[in-house]
Amino acid sequence: MNGTPKRTSPWVYVAIGCGGALLLALLGLVGFGVIVYRKGKQIEAEMKDPAARASKVREVLHGDVPEGYYPVFALSVPFLMDMAMLGDHPPDAKGAPDKRMDRGFIYVQSVTTGQQQDELKRYFEGKTDNAEALRRGNIHIDAKETIRRGALDIPGQDTLYLAQRGNIAMNESRSHGLTTMILIDCPQDTRQRLGIWFGPDPAPDEPVEKVEWTGSVADEAAMRDFMGHFKLCGK
Repeated sequence: MNGTPKRTSPWVYVAIGCGGALLLALLGLVGFGVIVYRKGKQIEAEMKDPAARASKVREVLHGDVPEGYYPVFALSVPFLMDMAMLGDHPPDAKGAPDKRMDRGFIYVQSVTTGQQQDELKRYFEGKTDNAEALRRGNIHIDAKETIRRGALDIPGQDTLYLAQRGNIAMNESRSHGLTTMILIDCPQDTRQRLGIWFGPDPAPDEPVEKVEWTGSVADEAAMRDFMGHFKLCGK
């Protein structure tokens, strides 16, 4: 059948871009050749091997992959950052993200300071509209409408969320639709844990107050169920 080809999800390029950024960070961290080569080979093997890829994603997320999602990739820079991505389509045979990705989840855990974490918490709580703490993490917000914000009652972790319509960009890639950012505060350390759950807007032309958000990434019950699959404050 002929028709307009479906546009590649911008988050496919986010995944690739973030992966490249992590590898560059790793290159700067370890300094030379043999270690970089071995680490690169390990990551390449994990990306191509579905079982190894799934195992690495579960390791970073400390949990299982929710129904309807697939492990896309996971990367780690020792002592600096861990990252994992889920999508609604599995990667291809070479480990590349599927271009049809419409819904997914990106999780980043990174080193930070207590001050930066406090700034981010104030932003999520609506006490400030200064998103500088996010921009330092190369996350740029162009929110058109805030749908809702609040806290999720998940045992073992303090979790704030902010659901928005509009654009969110990482590494010069941009997503349109719905984005729910989820801030996980673990009392035992000061590492920054941020989840980005993205998906389609069920009624993009309707005012926020008239839309039925049930089942979307802006639905608090759906957020709670989704995030309940992970133990992001540790095992």
